[in-house]
Amino acid sequence: MRVKATPEDFVVREAADLRIRKDPAPYRVYLLEKKDWNTADALMRIAKAKRVSYEKFRYGGKKDRHAHTFQYVTVQSPVDASMTAKGYSLKLLGFSAEQMEPARIVSNHFELTVRELKPQEAAHLAAATEQLKESGMPNYFDDQRFGNLDKERGYVAEKMLQGRWEEALNLALTTIHPEEHTEAKQRKRDLRERWGDWAACRAIAETALEQRAFDLLLAGGANPFRAALATAHKETALLWVSTYQSFLWNEMLRRLLAEKGWAGARVPGPAGDYVFPTEIARLGELVIPLPGRGMRFADPTTGLLFEEILRERRLRPATLEEELLPGLAFRASPRSAVVRPSGLRVDEPMDDERYPGSCKLSLRFSLPRGCYATMLIKALVASPYQSSENAGNIQSV
Repeated sequence: MRVKATPEDFVVREAADLRIRKDPAPYRVYLLEKKDWNTADALMRIAKAKRVSYEKFRYGGKKDRHAHTFQYVTVQSPVDASMTAKGYSLKLLGFSAEQMEPARIVSNHFELTVRELKPQEAAHLAAATEQLKESGMPNYFDDQRFGNLDKERGYVAEKMLQGRWEEALNLALTTIHPEEHTEAKQRKRDLRERWGDWAACRAIAETALEQRAFDLLLAGGANPFRAALATAHKETALLWVSTYQSFLWNEMLRRLLAEKGWAGARVPGPAGDYVFPTEIARLGELVIPLPGRGMRFADPTTGLLFEEILRERRLRPATLEEELLPGLAFRASPRSAVVRPSGLRVDEPMDDERYPGSCKLSLRFSLPRGCYATMLIKALVASPYQSSENAGNIQSV
């Protein structure tokens, strides 16, 4: 089975708590529509074309590149940033006294098409949809959250928490991402090979962070590796933190399910398997905090499991209370262990015009901010209606 065979197969519309008005206000409000672009790259192109600082743009979250997405953007500038280009457009909606931010996202509405299904698979998915309405699904962070993970060497934020600043900087500058251009991948390989020869690294550095980092390493001084990391763009540094928080949260939920003895189908992921037990509804309204300052565990078992995870990774809970870099720290926030999609409905299976001889199935539903539609698809595939051999047999094109 396939999802995202085309951007139109994965449509996302953002709902936000943003009061838009016609009268002028400090922030212009836009609707960003895009396909085959990630949010940041599209907005950087627009900022450059309109000669408006990218720092003036605010949005709630990075919508999937391989999708057709609609989201709100605010810009603190008198310049009209409206623009249409191949793959994206920014349309002025009005004004607001408030800027867009993640907390303003109320929900995301999804319209998905799953393709290349056998008739029995389509029937099973439809039945599993009805079951999921009642039981909900584990609220894991999905693969997209781990785009900056180096599977061999680990997490930038974990190295920082452990005080291994040189390793953290090495990861930050040399981790290769699948979607990067060939030139960027080769440059990162070269930097990794030349690591320690700061002059050689500086000679091939291209990005602003690379250049600043190797300038600091050449100059020396107290902990130049930490100083170099501190020059990273705030958005990049927050991504390092959120990626590691997401791993720790997923691991807590996985271990909690194992502690309760709830076996289930497993779907592999870049940062560990996703486990889908049939008893998930029994977790009820359990909330597991994202690790950080001020975290509190309503469930003592989860708190003990968290301490166990940290010990294995040579960390202590108190370490997560400290400031990693100036202005950068782990901050706790609540996250439900189980999420139930609202308005979930599935259409009757139809012939798949893209893959002759197969069926396609369309679903519509809404999820709260921070929850993943791709996880819903995984939950359906892993449901008891599906054979275990198909649990990991899903392709994203």
